[in-house]
Amino acid sequence: MKKMRFLALAMATMLTFGMVSCGGNDEPYDGIELANGESIEIEDFGSDATAAYKLHFKVTLANGKLTVEGLTSESALTQIPSTVVLNTTAKIADAGKVGSLSKIDEIPADGDFAAAQTATEKHGYVVSAEGAANLNSYSNPAIHDPAKQYMRIWLEEATDKGFNLRYEFPFTLAE
Repeated sequence: MKKMRFLALAMATMLTFGMVSCGGNDEPYDGIELANGESIEIEDFGSDATAAYKLHFKVTLANGKLTVEGLTSESALTQIPSTVVLNTTAKIADAGKVGSLSKIDEIPADGDFAAAQTATEKHGYVVSAEGAANLNSYSNPAIHDPAKQYMRIWLEEATDKGFNLRYEFPFTLAE
């Protein structure tokens, strides 16, 4: 009988530790304070390292809104004429109220994305960014625009200046 109690207690302890360790631990994600008027600027290939140029966009907190703006990039490829503008298009969607960055676990519908969203404490957001230089029309498959990439943002808490937030780029869905 004592063995059964010991086993039951050991099993309960293991389950408790297992549940504690699976909580919303967002430590590996970047966390910053974003004040009104400040931006997070991304210039990165994301997970498309074979693209002809990097995605380049910024997310700005301004007047109670998160706005996104696509920027231009440069390419080291000599096959691309200097007259081609290497643009990124970017939009943002509100994923609703979530408990942590890791709880943003799906991509909103295309119709939910816009140039700006109201910034709300404890809400998650997904930014969609893709290359827009139309390099895919070249017949060389080695020269292509960056594929669509996603960034997730969680407004953890409001501050006097703006928000403490966590973000991840690139954000890919777990399979």
